[in-house]
Amino acid sequence: MVAERFRVVQRIWRADEVAAAYAAESRAMVDALRTVPATHFDRPTRCAPWTVKELLGHTVIASFRTVEMLACDGPTAGPGGLVDAIGYYVADARFRPDVDGARVVDAQRWAAARTVDGAVDELAARTASATAHVAAAPMDRLVVTRHGDPMTLTDFQATRVVELAVHGVDLADGLGVNPWLTDAAADLVVALAAGTTLAPVRAARGWDRAHLLRAVTGRVGLAPADSSAVRPAGVRAPYFGGTHRSSTVGEE
Repeated sequence: MVAERFRVVQRIWRADEVAAAYAAESRAMVDALRTVPATHFDRPTRCAPWTVKELLGHTVIASFRTVEMLACDGPTAGPGGLVDAIGYYVADARFRPDVDGARVVDAQRWAAARTVDGAVDELAARTASATAHVAAAPMDRLVVTRHGDPMTLTDFQATRVVELAVHGVDLADGLGVNPWLTDAAADLVVALAAGTTLAPVRAARGWDRAHLLRAVTGRVGLAPADSSAVRPAGVRAPYFGGTHRSSTVGEE
């Protein structure tokens, strides 16, 4: 008899899994934000200098990138030239201070032009539009990101789940409410960051899914043993704000 032990270092996501996670997470965010008093949206967030409303603006802008790209022709690159969801979060010009600065200003201008109710309504409309556009697109559809990355639509949409889930936790923490994080979105972010499920780590430490998400994206300080557990050696990981750089702004 032969026994072989192996570890999953990267998850390949199905289009239906990603679509379901995006739809569920966006609905949960909209439903939760509608219950919060408008005055709370002026509170600060860990994504300084954004307030809750400004971070919501960034999240809305990021979540609608899919529709903007589907309006354009797809790339001509073959499969060997495609960027995957992990490769999208790479340390290059997209994370320069001036690029982060532009993200900050864009979100601030967006927030200043809308009421809180209008901002949440726009989140609902834009995420619903993105869900519908993705459902209508061919399963093998390719897109080109604004950074020039040729990607499958499924891989890019996985990055949109990251934006909704991670910044959703940031928004909830800024508002002082319990995170609305869905299981599907949390599992996608953790698998993207760690290559496999971290359910045993979470159970052993008594963490909920939101705290595990904070841990894998560098949003909380960790003891050395916890850090090595949530960032396994040999696993290719995304370049997230918090895990690789001091700022948590601009994971989009």
